[in-house]
Amino acid sequence: MEQDTLSIFQKIAPDVMGTIKERYLLLRHIADAEPVGRRTLAGLSGLSERVVRSHVDVLRRSGIVRFTTLGIAMEPEGKRLMPDLLECFLRLNNLDDMQRQIRQKLGLKNVYIVPGDSDNDKTVKEELGRRGALLLNDLFGSVDTVAISGGATMAEVARMLPECLANVTILPARGSMGNHVEVQANYIAANIAAKTHSSYRMIHIPEGLSDSALQMMLQADRQTQENVAMTARAQVVIFGIGRADRMARKRGMTTLQRDALHSLGACGESLGCYCGLDGKILYGTNNVGISLREIKFHPHVIAVAGGASKAEAIVGVMRACHTGTLVTDEGAAEKIIQML
Repeated sequence: MEQDTLSIFQKIAPDVMGTIKERYLLLRHIADAEPVGRRTLAGLSGLSERVVRSHVDVLRRSGIVRFTTLGIAMEPEGKRLMPDLLECFLRLNNLDDMQRQIRQKLGLKNVYIVPGDSDNDKTVKEELGRRGALLLNDLFGSVDTVAISGGATMAEVARMLPECLANVTILPARGSMGNHVEVQANYIAANIAAKTHSSYRMIHIPEGLSDSALQMMLQADRQTQENVAMTARAQVVIFGIGRADRMARKRGMTTLQRDALHSLGACGESLGCYCGLDGKILYGTNNVGISLREIKFHPHVIAVAGGASKAEAIVGVMRACHTGTLVTDEGAAEKIIQML
């Protein structure tokens, strides 16, 4: 009945629905960046300063935000309302129906869609990180080990994770890749451990080693052997998803190798595995840790990725998973729906 009521309101008062959406988006930006000025809010939201001023005046009179000398900030009542506002926003945009469709078509446990497109709005990536962090936080207390991959989205998950006493062991899902330490799985695992007052382990093995070099490093370091074995038994695996072409370049693959992946139809990459749109794993990098081939053996699987440009990559990787929870954004979800 509630959903029917919303549908009726959308038909008879679309202008009102537009106002609600604009005010929700402004509140999200204020919550993320408070205290924030009206000019900055206009830039973040894409609305004119006049429209922003009109909306925030109403929100102030309603006791949801307050004006300070440094800018606009959330009132406690506004913070309390944000979860309910998100649910309302999802329904207004039919995102709950999109979640259901994607979950059923891909055979996943759960799908969560956040509003917007992270390809052109950085605050959407923050929202992806927040939703992923909340899902991870909900599991603390019932699990002992968590493995996390590297990447910018996973770094955002770590940043958005609330401080708590989890008392778990945080592990990198894979060895290291690239030169940016802040998006390495080892670094992200250490950050999460610090926030959750937990222990962590590290895997000091880079990607791309030959089989003989990989085995030599493992045999020479008993601690690494133990850490890799613990990662393989992790109860929670949380990871990001990348486009195959972009990840191949990041890994320093040759033009010949990238062309070969393209000719095979690789569209997505995660945990060292390159997948086609049908979910078939076409190539895997040489590394230790978790891969998509073994993902089904982990009780809790969470993938976090968004942006319309990643839609094919997300479909390919989640079809390869055959399980788990997907956190994505509206931009990616709309394209995924068109493809399924």
